[in-house]
Amino acid sequence: MKQTLLIGDNSFIGISHLSQLRARETLERLEINAIMNIFDKATDAGATGFVLSIPHPTNLEILRELANTGRLDSGLELYPILPYAAGYVRQMNEKGAGGVLNETLARIPIADKAKIAMKGGLSAIKFDPLGLLNAYVDMELSGIIKIAPPKSIRAVFLHEVVTDLAVSFHASGVFDSFTRHLRKRYSSKPGFVTRNLSRLVKFAEDAGIPLKDIAIMSPFNSSGFQMNPSKESCESCLPKLTDCSVIAMSVLAGGYLTLDNAVNYLRELPSLSGVVVGVSSEEHAQQTFTKLRTLMAAKSNSQLPFRE
Repeated sequence: MKQTLLIGDNSFIGISHLSQLRARETLERLEINAIMNIFDKATDAGATGFVLSIPHPTNLEILRELANTGRLDSGLELYPILPYAAGYVRQMNEKGAGGVLNETLARIPIADKAKIAMKGGLSAIKFDPLGLLNAYVDMELSGIIKIAPPKSIRAVFLHEVVTDLAVSFHASGVFDSFTRHLRKRYSSKPGFVTRNLSRLVKFAEDAGIPLKDIAIMSPFNSSGFQMNPSKESCESCLPKLTDCSVIAMSVLAGGYLTLDNAVNYLRELPSLSGVVVGVSSEEHAQQTFTKLRTLMAAKSNSQLPFRE
């Protein structure tokens, strides 16, 4: 069974949930060649893909380098998350709505601009928020497809800001529209990031939303960091999720936990499909993905297997 071990982008774009000072220090020393060396060590140790927030400019630079050096052709998979909410808030403050729109459109291939503009314009005229969401998805993914082969996009995730807000407002149409659009236009697996897994699962059950063949990314760690409303409630959802792909994130609780602690905890969880973790050095990458690869191999031979 294929192992799903994913490189997270937090270290590359200056995000730390525990220390922004440490995040800035890491960001200052990680120029593009150092990041590519980390990718090489990680993939040699078993990493199979890259989770990237789009349209962060650093991630687009990383993507171009991965494509130019043939690393994507060797089978590295992409798992984009959109929107990059923090980035849009910052850009709106700095450039205004018009500036953000112009910068976004500049990344889109000329052949796609008219089509996306027409779709978005009609959705705005009809006050169709779901149509606008799909037009936005097309706009952002076009920037990736311009750089990377479409076949490398394994799944596309809706950011937790949108996912958890849609759950709060019982907006089942968001899930249905996003899921159908991803499958029809891109033949890609739709995914949802959430920091409240139990609420998402209950909402899906109550609304009759099928979770089969979708991907869910959610925190799992022994300290319960970002696991809402509780660690126990999130863990109790896993046996219900045998028909979808569940990817554990925040497994190190933002750096608070050791890798051994994370591995020992994940070993006991059922129905997980994979793990995403950020790494900040070649040594860190090699150690992390070597241990996770061993864990995955053990899980695939146990009665609590990871699903692809």
